[in-house]
Amino acid sequence: MKLLNAFLLLSSLAVASSKAIEESSENNNLPKFNLVSGFYNKKSIKLEIANSDPNAVIYYTLDGSVPTVNSTIYENPIILKNKSEEENVLSSITVKKGNVIRAMAQLSDGTLTDVVSGTYFVGLNRKEVTNNLPVVSIITDPANLFDYEKGIYVKGKRFDDWIAEDPENAKKDSYLIQGNYNYKGKESERPATIQYFPRNSNVEGFTQNLGIRIMGKATRTYVQKSFRFVNRKEYGSKSLEYDLIPGNMRSDGKGPLTKYKSFGLRNGGNDCDFARIRDNVLQNLISNRSFETQQNDFAVGFIDGEYWGLYSIYEDYSDNYIANNYDIDKNNVIIIKNNNKIEAGDENDLKLFEENLNTVFEKNMSIQENYEEGLRLFDMKEMAWQDAFNIYANVADGVLQGGNYAVWRARVPDNSVEKADGIWRPMTYDTEFSSGLYSDGSNYNEDTLGVVFDKEHWQAEKYPNRLLITFLKNKEFKNLFINALSDVRNIDFDLKRVNSTIDSMRNTLNPLMKDYYDRFGTEEFIVEEKYDRLNNQINIFKNWLNGRHSIFMEQIAKNFDLQPAVKVSITSDNFKKGSFVVNDGWKVFDKKYKGDYFRENILYITAKPSSGRTLNYWKIKNCTFANENNVNMKKSTQTTIGIYPNVGCKVTAYFN
Repeated sequence: MKLLNAFLLLSSLAVASSKAIEESSENNNLPKFNLVSGFYNKKSIKLEIANSDPNAVIYYTLDGSVPTVNSTIYENPIILKNKSEEENVLSSITVKKGNVIRAMAQLSDGTLTDVVSGTYFVGLNRKEVTNNLPVVSIITDPANLFDYEKGIYVKGKRFDDWIAEDPENAKKDSYLIQGNYNYKGKESERPATIQYFPRNSNVEGFTQNLGIRIMGKATRTYVQKSFRFVNRKEYGSKSLEYDLIPGNMRSDGKGPLTKYKSFGLRNGGNDCDFARIRDNVLQNLISNRSFETQQNDFAVGFIDGEYWGLYSIYEDYSDNYIANNYDIDKNNVIIIKNNNKIEAGDENDLKLFEENLNTVFEKNMSIQENYEEGLRLFDMKEMAWQDAFNIYANVADGVLQGGNYAVWRARVPDNSVEKADGIWRPMTYDTEFSSGLYSDGSNYNEDTLGVVFDKEHWQAEKYPNRLLITFLKNKEFKNLFINALSDVRNIDFDLKRVNSTIDSMRNTLNPLMKDYYDRFGTEEFIVEEKYDRLNNQINIFKNWLNGRHSIFMEQIAKNFDLQPAVKVSITSDNFKKGSFVVNDGWKVFDKKYKGDYFRENILYITAKPSSGRTLNYWKIKNCTFANENNVNMKKSTQTTIGIYPNVGCKVTAYFN
């Protein structure tokens, strides 16, 4: 679960920004720029470079490369102008550009200082170019990305070798083409500097030296690629300590998350050439549930000063992610991805995971003792909600298909730390291959839930699908899962919430799409209703989610052989005195709630008295208490009640 704190979103930027800039100036031997990196709405600026050693010789470059003693010697102030007017180096078309400068000094004793870097956007209107979104300026030797042999952004030598091995490879689909961009792990990492400019700020928030990699699967072949940034001591710092995603809270709720070992700069994944916001929207809407989701924030990217399009900054799952979110020793963290890939841990950990799965698969979960044993191995509440979300959004390469998913646990349990109990828990990512992608949006009625029960479908053998089917044999879990399916639809994907989230993101990106399509769009994109492709694709996405909402309860009823859902109305006699939550959920309602639920399934409601208040009693109408002792009663004083709803069901909490 990842929460965004609205207050922190507004207040933390200035503190972190000033801190980062102060820390970057601690080394007095480094060359010093007289101007802070940022946006300058002027025709030109005069950049001066100084050093505390009066006899030092300063060398600098303007193309992103690391300066050496063979680089240009600094002798006079450098006049920086709007570089957009100059010829491109990387892009094949004219793009907006900033000035990047890197400098080092040779001190009087002959030693060379570390390199300092700066980015100066001169004569560019911050609002017009970025809509005041965060900006990420990537500064690296161009060869690190574009060199034939070592460049990780290009097809390069690896592609030629791949074709030489088998000329038939040239006939493969574009997303299968191998190139330098397919290198993974530490060998694919290249040194870089990034400068981050916070939302609505004209000056840098931080400058960080780190490692850069290409990220993704099929999207590695896209013209605009995704990046992963990794902090290491060898580059300068083990972690980035900054409010990178403003307002992002730790998963354990203990304050803001301001420490990142790694993070991503994502191009939208499969949705890159379509609505672009699918994963942002979906993870945002489900983020209040207890399983791990990735918080994210839009940004505009530049590489060595050249405009590189729209991106999203993303959290990156790793042992350090768990350590930073839960205070669990990273060396005690296991992460398994896609069933058998060890993301954190070793072969013994994978063996443990497989043994735990087999323990569950071999037992009859309808027997309560077996069910409780299974719950000591897997957090099936979190997995139920993750599965329900994937089913609702119709994620085509998600957890139930054995695609994009991961599980984590603490290897050695430590019950003094939240979630360090040695139980496997799910992590959600890359959800955009879903919700009408690659369609006109009319397929919102696809019965994803029905596939779960189809024994002949290839998905049936995937372990997450087997795990769900195995636990559904238990009455208690079945009740939980049906409620999860219902509440994903009723609460997380409430249409007002869905539509306002989509429209907000649409309004953020719309002003920037012409530059993006000019830079990365095909001819089809550029001519489509005068750059209106984004709106067309977002409408497909939005219509799909609205259509899904209209038919989903029918699909639940069909697959579980239930009567049609009924409307349940829940309220408080006075919301100043107290409120309620539904099914142990995340939302504390501050006004009357109406949702659709099933007559055969127990609906749980918990009273939440305000400070100094207590629950008096619950009163129900057109429904019955699930507790056999209260079945004929219409009132209950229990904090949490379970009810079987019926047509016209009304529930009211009365507080003292």
